[in-house]
Amino acid sequence: MSDDQTGSFSSLLSHADRQRLREIVKKTHLKFYPASKLTNYECDKFIDNIGPEVMLPLLKKAVDGNLIG
Repeated sequence: MSDDQTGSFSSLLSHADRQRLREIVKKTHLKFYPASKLTNYECDKFIDNIGPEVMLPLLKKAVDGNLIG
């Protein structure tokens, strides 16, 4: 499947923000998910399910705190 799911919340983000959110999701929310199944697609599904109400403040906090690049 494509890295970009047209129409989804994650597809509306800049590439840099989407990569940052994927990193956050992998390190926190899906850290016990099997590594072989921890794909960008799975992270994007998680991001889309949580939605902008949660992910945008999380992204801002991580960037402001220099937790991610």
